[in-house]
Amino acid sequence: MTYRDERDALRGRIEGLEQDLQDARRSQQTAEEKRARIEQIEGRMREAEQDLQALRSELAALRGAPPKKKSSLVVPVLIGSTALLAMTGSVVLFVVDAPPRPHEPVALPAVVNAPVPPGEPPRTDPPPAPPPAPARQVAARWEGKVTRANGLPFGAGAACVVDSTLEGNGEKGSVVDLSVTCGGRPVYRSTDELEGMSMNGFGLGERPGKDAGTFTYAVKYSDTGARSGARTQVSLDSSQGQGAVWSDVVPIFRVEFTLPTFSAPVRGERLLAPAPAQEPAQKP
Repeated sequence: MTYRDERDALRGRIEGLEQDLQDARRSQQTAEEKRARIEQIEGRMREAEQDLQALRSELAALRGAPPKKKSSLVVPVLIGSTALLAMTGSVVLFVVDAPPRPHEPVALPAVVNAPVPPGEPPRTDPPPAPPPAPARQVAARWEGKVTRANGLPFGAGAACVVDSTLEGNGEKGSVVDLSVTCGGRPVYRSTDELEGMSMNGFGLGERPGKDAGTFTYAVKYSDTGARSGARTQVSLDSSQGQGAVWSDVVPIFRVEFTLPTFSAPVRGERLLAPAPAQEPAQKP
């Protein structure tokens, strides 16, 4: 068979296949009949592919090249694929001596961070807040004198000492406890049991002492209210330089005293935050 005869035969097969596909698409067949018709068309396609391969060999011989071996690539038969897609819902591919393909690695998309617009600092989470500084305590003392005393075995001029435990963490402070001793006798202790009501308040001031590493303290303290039992009442303010302790239940007494504005120097670190610096007044 010559090249022209083979080409004409192949063209005839293709035209016959197209006609068969059109007939299959127009015909009303059952599913079983349709599958049988498709298998028949596929067989004729394989014959057309063999004719096509023969034409390739003939062309190679005409060029003077040695005939090529049968291709081992996947050859898709595209003739009439539109009609087959309408009939079966899929495109049919035919494999001629195709060896199994090795596993191909799958390329994963790279993770790219979103760019930061020009002029904007990169967004970062705020740093965690530092933990609060641990509180520390100091023992402060103010040494004063009795100015008036009623119901007690001492009079004016007797020594009167205020002792207090102060606490702070470098930001704010508090009065932990306080006691007043006049004439060598305790007249008020905040640790005594309370039987009744108490209106309690305090204020605290701090300044550096004369010696490096020391501080002195001013205190305002009150513990008042109707009560009975061992807890007496007190009101004092070192910034005013005076204080008083009294009891309205037996044994009834009252003692008034003076005390210095600042306590004796205490060595250690700050209890309170330093006071903000004041700007000098503007002259008119």
